[in-house]
Parts: sequence; C-alpha cells; structure tokens
Amino acid sequence: MNSLTLATEAQDRSFITYARVLATQILYLTPIFWLLELTQNQLFRIVQGEWGWVYPASPYHWFSFASLMIWAIGIGLMWTLHYYWFYPKRMPVWRRVAIGTVIAWSVEWAGGWVSAKLLGSPLQVWPGSPLVYVSFGALFFWMSNIVIYHLLTVNAVDLTPDYDAPADT
Repeated sequence: MNSLTLATEAQDRSFITYARVLATQILYLTPIFWLLELTQNQLFRIVQGEWGWVYPASPYHWFSFASLMIWAIGIGLMWTLHYYWFYPKRMPVWRRVAIGTVIAWSVEWAGGWVSAKLLGSPLQVWPGSPLVYVSFGALFFWMSNIVIYHLLTVNAVDLTPDYDAPADT
C-alpha cells in the first residue's frame, strides 16, 4: 500500500516542477553559498593561520568567481538528491545530512580531480591535504552546508513545492 502511495505522488511531481524549483534555488542560493564559502575560508584562516583552500588560477588566490558556477552545480546536486531520492523515501533529516555530506564532499574531490586532469588546472587546492582537491576537514563544512540548505529551502523560505512543506504543529 505504501509503495502505491509513493508511486502516485511521484507521478504528481513533474520534471517541470523540478526544473522551475531548480532555477529558483540556483538564482537565490548560489550567491548565498558562495559568500558562505568565502566566510568559511576566512574563519579557517583565523583559526589555523593559513587558507583552508586556495584557487591557483585566481588572481585573488583565496577565492574565485569561477566557484559561483561550482555552487550552482552544488545547489543542483542538493536539489536533485532531495527531489528524486530523499523526499520520495521520506528520509529523516539526519540521514539526508549524512548522505548529502558524503556525496557533496566526494563530488568536490571528483570535480577538483577532473578539473586538474582534463582542464589542466585544478579549481581549488587544499594545502597540506593528502587528497589535494579536498580535505577531510571539509566534511564539517559540507555538513553545515547541507544543514543550511535544508533550513533555507524547507524550513525558512518556501523554495520547495507544496508537497514538501513542513508539517504544521
């Protein structure tokens, strides 16, 4: 019975809804997360005494405008996970955060690797990290990013369709 209910709801969720919400989220959330990334790098420098990650191709070295496009892809990834996996399975928030953190962290490493190997220049480098394009410390940043994404899109601002509205208490 439960699978029949989920199948019916899945039919109500169209690609048009997915694309409309994705465009809205990219428009609003990309600059927010880009500024959050700049803040995180500044805080890392205050605490550790050096930049957490640097952008070799950027004249500014500690930030890059090119990472705006990466954040648009990241928002797309988070929304896709939510729309096609997390919400249909009614996953609890803690599991969404755990899975989203690991996937986003892995995609950051893969994106850095692909950028370095295919384009000849990595977008970002984590000095001192054995993984080069990401650090294990970035798991904390990704966890906070996933939590903030969830709070912004589901709880604070209605950037998700009506079917995903928080339950009234």
